[in-house]
Amino acid sequence: MKKKKWTIVGVIIAVLVIIGGGVYWNMSHAVAKKVPGNTYIYQGLSKDKSVYLTFAESGDHVVVSSNKADAAKASQSASSFDRQYKAQEKSATWSYKAEGGTLTLAEETRDGQVSQWQYNHILATNKKFTARSFTYQIAKAGQGQVKRKVVFEKVS
Repeated sequence: MKKKKWTIVGVIIAVLVIIGGGVYWNMSHAVAKKVPGNTYIYQGLSKDKSVYLTFAESGDHVVVSSNKADAAKASQSASSFDRQYKAQEKSATWSYKAEGGTLTLAEETRDGQVSQWQYNHILATNKKFTARSFTYQIAKAGQGQVKRKVVFEKVS
């Protein structure tokens, strides 16, 4: 009787580990499915500045704004997104690439300078995604790595 009880407990634990592992794996590979067509707010590490990122429904463009109203306009429709993106193009173009557990944002200024931020080890849910660290390469300013958690919260 005791052996049967431990067998049942072992099977239950194995099932829970398998389910938990599957959920974790899904969350750690979901960023590419979650971001298109959505707007997220990101607060800087010091929490004193916020930026809104609206990702295109299709393609690799991003509207980046410190103004929530502009981000909201960009998320209304594909044509609204295109208008906001064209307005942003006057100073810089923004693009992104999301795959696996990483998200890379790139900014190219009108004079051809490129800056990139790569967010690593992302766990994505329907309401937010969290990166455990990020690396950056800023045009004419250097590069580095930050090993602090950063959170992008969904606005739309």
